[in-house]
Amino acid sequence: MAPNASVTDGSSTRTSPQDWSNSYSHFLSRATAQAAATLGLYQQALVKVSEGKLEPTAFQTEFPRFAQEHGAEYANKLSNLGARFLSRLVEISAAHSRHSVASPVADAVGPEITPPRFEPDNPAAWFEQFAEYAGKLNNRAVKAYRSQLDAVASGEMTPAQVQQRTVDDLSHKLPLLLQETTGLYFDLLDGLNEIRADYEREYFRGVLARADRPGSQPPVLLNVTAPRGETAFASLSIANTTDQKQEIRFVHTDARRIDGAGPAFKPQIGITPENLELDPGEEQKIQLSILLNENDYDEGAPYTCTLYVNGGDTLRVEVDLRIVAMAHAPSANNTRPAS
Repeated sequence: MAPNASVTDGSSTRTSPQDWSNSYSHFLSRATAQAAATLGLYQQALVKVSEGKLEPTAFQTEFPRFAQEHGAEYANKLSNLGARFLSRLVEISAAHSRHSVASPVADAVGPEITPPRFEPDNPAAWFEQFAEYAGKLNNRAVKAYRSQLDAVASGEMTPAQVQQRTVDDLSHKLPLLLQETTGLYFDLLDGLNEIRADYEREYFRGVLARADRPGSQPPVLLNVTAPRGETAFASLSIANTTDQKQEIRFVHTDARRIDGAGPAFKPQIGITPENLELDPGEEQKIQLSILLNENDYDEGAPYTCTLYVNGGDTLRVEVDLRIVAMAHAPSANNTRPAS
């Protein structure tokens, strides 16, 4: 395909807006940038979940609200995009069909047919009009080919002339038709990606907004220690400072050494009671138990872990746990007399 070919419509000559390779490069670059932006928002949401600032169910919870608020808008955008694509595709095909009709029979097929204009307020009516328009175009093409056959039958044209005209059309105009059609398809894909990217950006921003709602409290520091291999205990008092009953949930992050040495691991933390509901103004104490497994904790090294206390969408308390596994105290049976 020639990168700078021209398409003739019978009255003027226009240059193809861009060759298919440029359309492909443009589509790939935009799709890559859109995917990277979406991935960045998704990773931000995952970080919020790992920190306990977002419930894992936030993705499912946000979707019905988002669909109700934006569903009609995005459905209209898709309809508009599809209508523009189909209209332009028919225009390109119709122009090619007009050039394929021999001049001796051009008057026999009737006047040109104008495609319907897309109306965003009533897309269903447009698709009905478009189906009718496509049918008229098909009938016009049938008339054109039938007129050519009649011209051959009457001796106005020879079969060789018709065949040669067809060969000329295919060799000179078909590559240009394919070039315009290919560019049109990439425009469609680019438009679909743009709508999808807008959809994803708005959705993830709504999810992230759940983590940024007011009500978060400053972190609380809690030091926990016990002999290595045993269980450390601690307690916390939790109060409902709102005017509504709250269901309290607990989420904790992985633990690791404060100095960053060694791998992170999932600490064995128990919370009693596991399920907690507090009335307005009610306060209750919870008990934490942390098993200081010898395979996880180095003796004397401080470890950090964050516990999130979540009360609905309005209460969030961050508890920074500082965990130290101490050495075992020597038992009487293992004590040897000094020499």
